[in-house]
Amino acid sequence: MELNFFTNLNPIGNEITKALRSKKYKSFKMAAAYAKNSGVGRLYDDLTYFANQGGQTEAIVGIDQTITSYQALVNLTTFAKSNLYIHHDKGAVTFHPKIYLFGNERVEKVFVGSSNLTAGGLFINFEANIGIDLDNSDNANAFRKNITDYWQFLISDNNTKLADLQFVTRLLESGNLIDENKKRSFREIIGEVSNLPFTARKTIKLPSVNNQLNVSPPIFNSNFAMILSGFDVSAKSLDPIQLIPTSALKDFPLFWNFPAFYTESEKGYPQLYAIANILIDGKTFANQHIRIYYYDNKKEFRVQCEAIKRNGNQGDIMIVRKDENKPLEFKIELLRTGSFEHTNTLPLLTKKVSSLKRYGYC
Repeated sequence: MELNFFTNLNPIGNEITKALRSKKYKSFKMAAAYAKNSGVGRLYDDLTYFANQGGQTEAIVGIDQTITSYQALVNLTTFAKSNLYIHHDKGAVTFHPKIYLFGNERVEKVFVGSSNLTAGGLFINFEANIGIDLDNSDNANAFRKNITDYWQFLISDNNTKLADLQFVTRLLESGNLIDENKKRSFREIIGEVSNLPFTARKTIKLPSVNNQLNVSPPIFNSNFAMILSGFDVSAKSLDPIQLIPTSALKDFPLFWNFPAFYTESEKGYPQLYAIANILIDGKTFANQHIRIYYYDNKKEFRVQCEAIKRNGNQGDIMIVRKDENKPLEFKIELLRTGSFEHTNTLPLLTKKVSSLKRYGYC
């Protein structure tokens, strides 16, 4: 059993990155008191690599003291999927562990200490963490059992709840999460100011809502199709992006979940991380991670999809299909020039951007 000590001089974030990219592990589990997009975003490329290698991520995040952000949890769902849990106790008990576990059939590497899932905790702050590589010794096996039992204890606690996007949105609406796009919440300000003339009113019983006011939402087109230009496809380009016309974003921002699910990048532009199943020539590239973002410097709306970039040809059509019940999951299909599907789709692309590029929602 090997022990290592990590501080701000040798940040634990770097060690987590190494473990995610080592190809040694198939399981990554983390329990953190707080999470912010600054932490999740800085591990994004490493979590993407881990997922594309078949790795499974599981996370338990606390929301006590209103520190965890909505943006962090939304982005965590991209990787943890149905294995994202939220812990909260309405009383005086605070969920406060910081544990990062790597393994295969059993736990092999453990990081435990003071670092939350934030940029400060992982890379900047004065932190103290222990890294433990476990072998088959009696002491290691005893520790392995303790940490595994504790993880099961956390997962099975009554206040640990599975979280999907709908539940995360409810947490934001209820004031249990911060919105990182706002500098300070109203609750924070009120909490710091004393002697304000506010009181709690008694609950008022409201009349029932007339059923005739219930209106079904309209049915939107769920597919976006675009002819690929030479810029959108390349076997050599280092930047695997496809340019989506900004007019397409303006035509139908809801299709792209814009701006509701977008978070701010380090450079200040809105971005969305999502999962896509990509179909090319009858082969499916499952659970690929894509990035959708608006690059303000060049006023460009972009999809970053490696498979389309490397396998497409100029004149092919890219179709992006969306399930309204799964806003962070897409299906992307490449239609080859001259194919039956390409011929049938072409007349639907009625919006002309240039002599080479047309698009449409269908």
